[in-house]
Amino acid sequence: MELALLVIDMQNRFQAVLNDAQIIPRVVKVMQACHDKSIPIFLTQHHDPEPDSIICKFWKPIDRESHDWQLIPEIENAVVQEKDVIIAEKIRYNAFYQTRLNEYLLDGKVDTVAIVGCETNLCCESTARAANDNNFSVLFLKDGNASSTKEFHDATVKSMEYGFGKAPTCQEFIKML
Repeated sequence: MELALLVIDMQNRFQAVLNDAQIIPRVVKVMQACHDKSIPIFLTQHHDPEPDSIICKFWKPIDRESHDWQLIPEIENAVVQEKDVIIAEKIRYNAFYQTRLNEYLLDGKVDTVAIVGCETNLCCESTARAANDNNFSVLFLKDGNASSTKEFHDATVKSMEYGFGKAPTCQEFIKML
């Protein structure tokens, strides 16, 4: 198994959701474990360059380079600049859409992605589904994803386990490495 970690949209805009779900320390531990095992890490930062995009009909736009767009400090501090790849051009829920993520993964001969981040039922789920569509195995870290409601989170985890991948805990994932 050639593995990569995808850290989805752990940005200041979503700080309250991340805090409520209490995933930040677990995600930092997962990142550290991946660094220790030389597993590549790709982090996304969502922004909305098109104010008339469908996403902006549901959410207030995130401007690139704004405070909301920045990674939360705990994640920023866990990034290893020489190793980790930040995908700053993400403009849709799906991190593969109009980014170089698929190219990076294929170049690295990755066949499995582990997904953590925010929000479980939007960007994380959309990215997991796209990974599956692109023929990557998916590990959806159930306590490493955050959503605005427990119901949304639990429904997505159940869906992931049913037909898209496995959903280990962060601790189970670290033990697998």
